[in-house]
Amino acid sequence: MTKKKEWNIKISGHTDNVGNDNSNMQLSKERSEAVKNYLIQKGVDESRIIALWFGESQPIESNDTNEGRQKNRRVEITLFAYSHYNIAPHSNFD
Repeated sequence: MTKKKEWNIKISGHTDNVGNDNSNMQLSKERSEAVKNYLIQKGVDESRIIALWFGESQPIESNDTNEGRQKNRRVEITLFAYSHYNIAPHSNFD
């Protein structure tokens, strides 16, 4: 990211369905913000980072099993080469 100045990054935080909706939204925000802060500490300009959070709203596996819940607790990273992306945090990007 520090060598490819035309690249930008979208970070999406997710949770499983354990806990209440507000707690899960906060947890997914903290996950995406932690990755964002790490990248900033490593020299990536903050203007090139979009941090989003979705709570439990976008599972990739069933929340009925431990394995499924574990896969749903995640951060997804997408690289893109657009110069401007005007997206507010907590929007539905996908």
